[in-house]
Amino acid sequence: MGLTASLLALSSILGFASIANAATFNFSFSNEDGPVAGTVEGTIKLPDGDFDNQPASSIVVTSAPPALGYTLPFDVLANFTSVIENTFTVAAGAVDPLSSRFTAFVTPPPSAVGSAFSLNGTPVADFGGTLFSVDLTPIPSSGVFDADNSTLSYSAASATTPDPTSVITLIGAGVLGVASKKLKKKA
Repeated sequence: MGLTASLLALSSILGFASIANAATFNFSFSNEDGPVAGTVEGTIKLPDGDFDNQPASSIVVTSAPPALGYTLPFDVLANFTSVIENTFTVAAGAVDPLSSRFTAFVTPPPSAVGSAFSLNGTPVADFGGTLFSVDLTPIPSSGVFDADNSTLSYSAASATTPDPTSVITLIGAGVLGVASKKLKKKA
């Protein structure tokens, strides 16, 4: 690979570094007001940095009581058809639990019951708060439910894989190393 090709490859790789990175946060809440004992945990992908009222691009439940009957991991955005709220605020690298809200429902056929997932949801019908349920007749008749959000917490997820920017930097360093070896051979 010639120097020109190496530098072209490096510039192409580094061009991808400008793509916005996503930040991953963990969430957790426990039952206080519903019939299913236990804790629900998962991850949320949000834009990187501090911001107000941005939507999550991914919400995945990774742990929940078996009594709910969900196959885990459960992708909320892919499976719940009616997203009512999806706004998150991050300040100083932490999710603001008071101004961040998410509520989604599965809209069932008329003869079936629906399900809901909510993190600090605005009171709708008979519930507000934090909820993961399987039956909304009456709301909430089953599920893990914390009406006042007192158990809802967020934390930054620890990186188990390298940040994309770090990977790009390592690849770029490798390309520059190859290019410098080629230059030394020609000299």
